[in-house]
Amino acid sequence: MSRSDPSKEICRSAAACRVCGGGDLVRFLDLGELPLVNRYLSSPAAARDEPRFPLEIFFCRTCSMSQLGVVVDPRVLYAEYDYHSSVSKTFQAHCDAMAASLGAEFGSANQPFVVEIASNDGCLLTRFKERGCRVLGVEPARNLARLANAAGLPTLNEFWSGEIARRIRAEHGPARLVVATNVLAHVDDLRSFLRAVAGLLEPGGAFVFEVPYMVNFMNRAEFDTAYHEHLSYFLLRPLVRALRESGLALADAQEFEIHGGSIRVTARLSAAPSANVGRLLAWEEELGLHEEATYLRFARHVATLKEELVAFLGAIKGRGKRLAAYGASAKGNVLLNYCGIGRDLVDYVVDDTPAKQGKLYPGVHLPIVSRDRLRSDPPDYLLLLAWNFVDELLRNTSDYRARGGRYVVPIPSLRVL
Repeated sequence: MSRSDPSKEICRSAAACRVCGGGDLVRFLDLGELPLVNRYLSSPAAARDEPRFPLEIFFCRTCSMSQLGVVVDPRVLYAEYDYHSSVSKTFQAHCDAMAASLGAEFGSANQPFVVEIASNDGCLLTRFKERGCRVLGVEPARNLARLANAAGLPTLNEFWSGEIARRIRAEHGPARLVVATNVLAHVDDLRSFLRAVAGLLEPGGAFVFEVPYMVNFMNRAEFDTAYHEHLSYFLLRPLVRALRESGLALADAQEFEIHGGSIRVTARLSAAPSANVGRLLAWEEELGLHEEATYLRFARHVATLKEELVAFLGAIKGRGKRLAAYGASAKGNVLLNYCGIGRDLVDYVVDDTPAKQGKLYPGVHLPIVSRDRLRSDPPDYLLLLAWNFVDELLRNTSDYRARGGRYVVPIPSLRVL
């Protein structure tokens, strides 16, 4: 954490592995001291007291888990949250397909009880409710819980815990299905979280969760998906152990392209692993992802990508061209702050989330504006920060492209469209 930051009490070190409890951790990626990427600033004055924290990833030599070296107080991170799941049409379609698939598997005709952990604005819960399921969300962000409840989706404004799981079971009965998308990586006390899930499931029920897959993180150089909310970076091998030691058995794992490459894991109170599980475990072994040297090579590659991007954008600016960015995402914030890309190179950031517009991007303090700015003040090049939604972003800016606008896609390798 920065020496100038007075809020030391909101951050602590994480010296033990979150899965095996061991201390044989080696740092392989250091992205510097970064701000909290989803804490958008309301004014230049707010930028003066903006805290920064080390963003470093460590590899556990014992169990192959990867995790951040610090933990920021979740009450600081999630009390109010400007990421709204429903803004992305790509994610909406993903939720619709997920609810259809799981509804078919778990019998939505019988009105099963579905609980979603960190349910955000209810993007996924809505799809389950439409299929006749009884639903309940658990969401720590006050603003998002209010939105979901106002939309008719019953949502508890709470952090997930054993106490909350017992309360839900007592008031609503056991759950046929507990779901969590892009949540487990945010959890510090992994075992308590998983034990609480196990305690809520009915016999034959399942915990289905999605997490970014470390295979994709490494293969596609997705270093910008590392930020202070993402405490853990999962391979399947440490997940098997964490689930087993929390009373759950890993039954299946499937790959999906959402968020740059994720795995959907199904865990039950008792189950044998599917062929998919064996295939992915073998793939991790084949890629050398249980070897420290693989991670050190990755860090050198990330440093090279940074140099190439900064040099390219500097050359664009040197030719008198103007540059803006699209997608005031968390990953985009990491990219800009790690690479030192600010107002000297980028004029503004476009985002479609109304709650972000009119604010400043953390760290680099670029103004966040609506898509209208592309029509009134078009740049020559648009840096796509939410590269995982590149197809959607291209569709959203078809007018800009038709007028000769160009795009820079930074990840997994630099390209111009």
